[in-house]
Amino acid sequence: MTVKNEGMNTTVIGYDKKIIGFLGLADELRPGIKEDLAQLRERGIERQVMLTGDNEKVAQKVARELGITDYHANLLPEEKLTFVKKYLSSKYKVAMVGDGVNDAAALTLADIGIAMGAIGSDAAIEASDVALMKDDFSKIAEVIDLGKYTMRIAHQDFLIWGIVNVIGFALVFGKVIGPQGAAAFNFITDFLPFFNSLRLFRLHLKKVQ
Repeated sequence: MTVKNEGMNTTVIGYDKKIIGFLGLADELRPGIKEDLAQLRERGIERQVMLTGDNEKVAQKVARELGITDYHANLLPEEKLTFVKKYLSSKYKVAMVGDGVNDAAALTLADIGIAMGAIGSDAAIEASDVALMKDDFSKIAEVIDLGKYTMRIAHQDFLIWGIVNVIGFALVFGKVIGPQGAAAFNFITDFLPFFNSLRLFRLHLKKVQ
């Protein structure tokens, strides 16, 4: 069986203008990557697609080891863009994760572009919506959790703002407080959404610790 059939990239070794052999090279999976993908599925990422410029055998080997059934190999940058266009839909959001110049266009087109910041090219980082500062795939699950938590806090802030304003109007029209009291009430209660939003910083500090 050839190294190509084993899912390896073949490198020719020469000496004195003669080919003396071939060397099979294969990428190693990142430690914990299978668990990271499982975490994404738990968070509702139902479909995971691998787009790669590697040859078919290499892509097949990696996809099999990761449990990914939907993959496309031998892709040029414009072909990656075509596939992203294909997956775009009003029914769900498409996230694209990449790190190279070849991924920049697809990152821009996707609903959410995520660049692996530590190793990513400048083009990929500029084209993305989110740039991970660490080359750690598990951070993508944290980004999803943080996004959901942020939206929950934002909805709470709007609710607090609405309730406070209703109370304020009731106090004013009920002649419980006058203009000066209304101004003081408005000033003091403006801090309530602010203090509620500070919970985001506490969450960040917990993750850092």
